[in-house]
Amino acid sequence: AVVSTQSGHYGRGSNYTGNEDKLTEGGCGTCTEANFNTSICEDCEGDLCNGADNKTTYQCYQDDKAVNCTITTGENCFRARSDYAGNDEALKSGGCGTCAEKKLNTAECQDCKGNLCNVVDKKTTYQCHQGDEVANCTSNTEENCFRARTNYTGNEDKLTKGGCGTCAKATFNTSICLDCEGDLCNGADNKTTYQCYQDDKAVNCTSTTGENCFRARSDYAGNDEALKSGGCGTCAEKKLNTAECQDCK
Repeated sequence: AVVSTQSGHYGRGSNYTGNEDKLTEGGCGTCTEANFNTSICEDCEGDLCNGADNKTTYQCYQDDKAVNCTITTGENCFRARSDYAGNDEALKSGGCGTCAEKKLNTAECQDCKGNLCNVVDKKTTYQCHQGDEVANCTSNTEENCFRARTNYTGNEDKLTKGGCGTCAKATFNTSICLDCEGDLCNGADNKTTYQCYQDDKAVNCTSTTGENCFRARSDYAGNDEALKSGGCGTCAEKKLNTAECQDCK
């Protein structure tokens, strides 16, 4: 037996496939002291800690801080899924191990494998109009709000009030629902975002007066390029002759 006054020991990393005797045998001290790269060598602390059946030492995020973990089954971390809205503090904190080991519901909990793998993407906080109130929203992607289109005549309360997210996420058809991007973008006095054809290509438009497009009438035979191209807005806004130009909404 090798006896040492050093508290640390080292051994080969679990992914090492080389044949360096000193590394495969392991020994006293740290990988650095033994001149081995930590990509192939693992340190551990404690008496006889570097046996093949001993625990792996790694880290996971817990409450946004890196914590040390030891386990014999792999470098597993867990965290709440991105759409989790519950109040289980242990799940929201995240940590070492798997969802199953922590007896957490896999519909709400997500495993990952690897050092510090359970980093949580920081959510954007923003606001959307929701009826006569302002709702606080969070998102991992974009600052989206939704509202009913100006031509909507139905009585679906959730749609007429509007709110956080996209029409698709709120399960509304885009023929009656309109998305927008940006803080408080879905107020009635905010600009509508929509598209019109211009030179046979769909272009993005914004308007406060409605989703209007224009085009040349089917019998137009002139050479006004702006009129023939079509685009966003009304004939009147573009100062085009209504005998030659046609609006649509």
